[in-house]
Amino acid sequence: MKKKKIETVITIWLVVILVAVCAVSEIVTYFVLTKRSEKHYMTLVRQHVEDISNDIKEITDDELIATAEDLIAHAIPSANPADPEKLLRTLKSFYNNYGVEINVVDKNGMITYSTNSDYVGFDMHSGEQSAAFLVLLDGSTETFVQDMSAISYDNSHLMKYGGKRFSDGSGFLQIGFSEDEYYDSILLQMQTAATNRHIGETGYLLICNQEMSVINSFHNHYTGKNIEDTGIAICDNEDYTYKELQTEVFSVPSFVIVNYMKGFFVIGVLPKSEAAESTNASLLMTLLLDLVMFSILFAALKVLLRKQVVKNLSAVNRSLAAITEGNLNEKVEVRDTLEFSMLSDDINATVDRLKAYIAEAAARIDVELSAAKTIQSSMLPSVFPAFPEHREFELFASMCAAKEVGGDFYDFYLLDESTLGFLIADVSGKSIPGAMFMMTAKTLIKNLAERGLPPDEVLTVANEKLCENNEAEMFVTAWLGYLDFKTGLVRFTNAGHNPPLLVRDGKAEYVKRKPDLMLAVMDSIRFHTHTLQMQKGDALYLYTDGVTEAMDTDGALFGEVRLQKLLSISGENAESNRMNGMAEALCSRVSEAVTAFSADAEQSDDITMLCIRYLGEV
Repeated sequence: MKKKKIETVITIWLVVILVAVCAVSEIVTYFVLTKRSEKHYMTLVRQHVEDISNDIKEITDDELIATAEDLIAHAIPSANPADPEKLLRTLKSFYNNYGVEINVVDKNGMITYSTNSDYVGFDMHSGEQSAAFLVLLDGSTETFVQDMSAISYDNSHLMKYGGKRFSDGSGFLQIGFSEDEYYDSILLQMQTAATNRHIGETGYLLICNQEMSVINSFHNHYTGKNIEDTGIAICDNEDYTYKELQTEVFSVPSFVIVNYMKGFFVIGVLPKSEAAESTNASLLMTLLLDLVMFSILFAALKVLLRKQVVKNLSAVNRSLAAITEGNLNEKVEVRDTLEFSMLSDDINATVDRLKAYIAEAAARIDVELSAAKTIQSSMLPSVFPAFPEHREFELFASMCAAKEVGGDFYDFYLLDESTLGFLIADVSGKSIPGAMFMMTAKTLIKNLAERGLPPDEVLTVANEKLCENNEAEMFVTAWLGYLDFKTGLVRFTNAGHNPPLLVRDGKAEYVKRKPDLMLAVMDSIRFHTHTLQMQKGDALYLYTDGVTEAMDTDGALFGEVRLQKLLSISGENAESNRMNGMAEALCSRVSEAVTAFSADAEQSDDITMLCIRYLGEV
């Protein structure tokens, strides 16, 4: 059967997919915009209802405080009146004229004067409702207003109280509205609250009383109507605290919020048509943008079809990914179209040729790495004893590279007739790049040391040279020392390397001095020289982090503590401490211990060590 060209297949599917995506996009957008719009406009209605409810409550609260402030300013300035009889007459007159309860409370929380004689002598501490006003006595607030609640004196009696502290600190004045008075106060506010308010462009507010009669609305358009005439059903025994409804109001589908306030209902109404207009406008804009976007996308993809692989691209990429990760046995078998059939054959043929090249290259690299290892090993001194004519010291060193070639190195050389220079270092890289950087650093440091420069100047100059053209951003840790084998004095500089251990009288201790920065990290820095006095029989053991960071199969490190214990010579070996060959023996002991500790774990870092034993003049 003749296979279709990929351009034809993709064109057909592209049309189907773009139409389907456009349709799904519009459906999803419609539902998202509708839900978002409903939430937004319901929130808008609630905000207006909350504003009116809070405004009315705040005005009523302010009325209580204003009454108290007026009495304090003109009639009752203190809880300790100069003329108690006059105060009583003032209370009686105010109660007869306005029917408002007034209580004078002293600084001890006792009612001393009241329009209700039964309250005189009442302790405000004795009830939960009355005790709330005691904040006026501790100075934390000047005024306090309480919601309508049962009073402490009589739980069957509801009152709304407000209080104002006397300026002289003698107590406070408490004003109380009964249920009827509070209702009258709210009624006064309700009758004008919604007159000049509207919601959005077409929404409005309704306020109705307990008898379900509308007492105020926007420009009083609906004032006097029964709430049932609007189409809003308010049922007994239901909680109408900002209750959300979606119903028809005057036969218009609307968003509705109902909030009950002490015998009154505050109702916000917003026709859904206003929300629908916004939703439809957004939907139309989205549709136009989708059409433009999908049209451009279709045209672009149509032009690029001959160069694009769509249906089978994922299959080809999966095989190529496996190949690039090293699985050269992977075969590409994508043959749905003529183009992909040819492509599969070409890729498979290329991989087969690549496998042959890699086998050749691997064999060649093995030979070259072996030669590199031989060259690197030849650069490190390996004949011991190194200076048999000098019996003032013993010296031994070894290196075991983690790769065929490594980045660690050691060196030692006679600088004059009484000075031995010795060095151990660790390059950050491994394999060929690390080995090349190692050889550069080793040669550079040796040349500078043989010029007679002290250790700190050797590393200072070497650091500047190594920083030049260090594009690989490698660095070197190094410990360079000069031993005066006539006196045992060691001058040394530590460039970020591990501290060595001094073995003296059978005990190993770390030689810890503040190290300087590593080499090749930053130019224009200075290094410092430190001193160490060795005694006859002392051994100085230097190493790289391949020793202390060797890991066993569980990932545990060999560690500095284990190394210190290993180098400490026990009592029965004290005699061997005075024998020749101790430097080599210490290195062998560490090497064997690290090998046994690592067991079957793969060596991850070079293991290099150098040990010098000072014997003094013979």
